[in-house]
Amino acid sequence: MKLAKPRWTDYEQQVFELFKQHFPTAKLRRNVHLRGRYSKRKRQIDILIIERTPSGILKTVVDTKLFKRKVDVRTVDGLAGFVDDVGAQRGMLITNRGFTKAALRRAFYGPSDLELDILDFSALQRFQGFGAIPYAGEHAFLVPAPFGWIIDAARRTGWIASMYQRGLDLESAVKKMEFLYINFWNRGADRITAAELDERQVAAMKVSGTVTVSHRTTIQRSDALTRLRIAEVQRYNCLEVTGFLEFDDVIFFAVLLTSRETQSFNIRRLESVLRQAIPIKLNHDSTPLIKKIREQLNRTLPDIERARLLSELGHWYRVMGQIQEARQSLEESLSRDPQNSYETIRELLLVLAKFGDRSRGKEVMALLLRLDPRNATVFSDCITFAAGWLEVSEMLTLNDNLKTELPDDHLVKANCDYYAGSLLIYQDPASAKKRFIAARKTFHRVFSREHHVFKSLRINLKQCPQSI
Repeated sequence: MKLAKPRWTDYEQQVFELFKQHFPTAKLRRNVHLRGRYSKRKRQIDILIIERTPSGILKTVVDTKLFKRKVDVRTVDGLAGFVDDVGAQRGMLITNRGFTKAALRRAFYGPSDLELDILDFSALQRFQGFGAIPYAGEHAFLVPAPFGWIIDAARRTGWIASMYQRGLDLESAVKKMEFLYINFWNRGADRITAAELDERQVAAMKVSGTVTVSHRTTIQRSDALTRLRIAEVQRYNCLEVTGFLEFDDVIFFAVLLTSRETQSFNIRRLESVLRQAIPIKLNHDSTPLIKKIREQLNRTLPDIERARLLSELGHWYRVMGQIQEARQSLEESLSRDPQNSYETIRELLLVLAKFGDRSRGKEVMALLLRLDPRNATVFSDCITFAAGWLEVSEMLTLNDNLKTELPDDHLVKANCDYYAGSLLIYQDPASAKKRFIAARKTFHRVFSREHHVFKSLRINLKQCPQSI
């Protein structure tokens, strides 16, 4: 009489097949036995996943549990000890009955250097967050999500992709101040190093308030220089931790916002992203998208809608490297709707930089400044877009022209002097000091003495010479 196969073996096989789909380039083995490093006895592993990453071999142990009750804290504690004993770096527990909130917190926030996660089987079947390929231009990276987190590949102003804890959406993750976003710096346009990019970012942060910065050692890679910065940003009321990967043609950087209480394990998640991000080259063919947008433009449309479509068209032309067509579309978009043109101007500045057209670049930068000259973020964006392309003297002229045009607007005048000081602080500290003092005098006519801008001014003035 043939014995019926135990139900748990079918369950384990189903989990194994799903992981084969999620990790197509990894080596997967079932029912593996390894001698424990500490227990000195053979330990049975349901599923072992072995991946080759730029920083070495990464081992993940998957434990499958067919329970009649939810997974509890004790089970997660056992998983942590088991994963450490067999010399793996990550452990995942797959269960059919779900898990308690305490178990989930233990997996996400435990003190161990290991990465742990627990997931119920139904979630694994529909799980889409193991990895994504964020891209910008010809540069792209295959990026895995840290255990317990997902990747949101939706593009937003300021970043290419974001990551946050499974079960949250971006809005709730931002509110919780526990999320990570990814961006690239194209070294083909500006050959700065990761250290120089780090310095620029810190200088930009200090414009908006008090920032305390430190650096620490992080993971090492054979194909890229690595760097990790920890910034205490007063206006965020949390830590901003940035990891850099400097390659020959691109700098990959990931920015983590985390509370001080959760920084230890969240920095491990950031380092997991740095360890496993794999650079790849993309050849974009946006022809179908361009064709579709052109068909829409053949209709009779209001100027605002036509401008939006032309801006989108310009973006896809730029992505494909058709710079002349991109410029034509973006310029027409800007002419049709100059009031709602932030994204269009951003795209156009990237295109003008490719042409090296500084004359038109300065004109467009002046338009950007005038979109909302009372908003400090606009000035900060101008400094970012101009970096490595327009000269400081050219930016100062744009700044001072705006100040002359609006002599009775105290906030505009103060912003102009403040950002002029920010541009000059490393090039001409004495002149920067004069600008900061002028900004402080005018800001006093607009803000109370408790406003964060005065703290930022004190920090900047300390970097300037004591006498003029």
